[in-house]
Amino acid sequence: MRCGISQWSGLLLLLATWEAQAADAHYKNVTVEPRTDVNFSFYDVKATDGKALRDHLLQVAPKTTAGHRAIGKAVYQVDWQLDLNQQSDTCQLFGVHVLTKVNVVMPNWLQLSKLNESTQNNWNGFLSAMMEYEGRHKEIVQEAAQKIGDGIAGLPVNGSCQALREQADAVGETQLEKAREQVRRYQSETGKGRYMGVAYPKF
Repeated sequence: MRCGISQWSGLLLLLATWEAQAADAHYKNVTVEPRTDVNFSFYDVKATDGKALRDHLLQVAPKTTAGHRAIGKAVYQVDWQLDLNQQSDTCQLFGVHVLTKVNVVMPNWLQLSKLNESTQNNWNGFLSAMMEYEGRHKEIVQEAAQKIGDGIAGLPVNGSCQALREQADAVGETQLEKAREQVRRYQSETGKGRYMGVAYPKF
C-alpha cells in the first residue's frame, strides 16, 4: 500500500492461564473443548472516488500497536482454563477449555454502490484478498489452540494443582511461540499478503 497506510494488520495477542508437574501416570478421559468466537465490526469511510478514499483512510482507519493506520485489522486472543480439583494426594484434571477470540475490523465504503462497476470490483477484490490472507492466520491460531488443549490433557498426573497449572502454562507458551514463528514465516513467504493480491487497488 502506498500513502503510508498498512494494508492489513494481523496482530497476534496471546494470553493464558494454567498449572503442572509430573508423575508416571497420565490423566484419563480429560475433555478438551476448543472454541472460537469471531466478532466483525466496521468503520465507515466516506469518499466519492479512489483519491478521496485514500485521504479519508489516512484519517479514520484503525491504528496498529505501532501507531500506523491499517485498512483492515484482526486481533487474536487465546486463553485457556483448567477444570480441576485438589484431592488429598493428587490433583484431578477433568477438562481443558481453550477459547480463541478474534476481533476483525473492516472498512465500509458508504458510497461504493454509487460508483462504477470497475471501482466496485477493484475494491471488493482487494477486501477479499485481505480476508483470504488473514484466513491462514486464523488457521494457525486455531491449530495452536487445539495443540494446547491436547498437550495439557496429556500431562502426567500431579499431586499439586498449582504445579499442574505451572506445567500447563509451559505447554501453552511453547505452542504459542511456535504459532508466532509460523505467522512470521507465513508473512515473509507471502510478502505480508502482497503475493496473494493484497495490494491497494488503482482507481
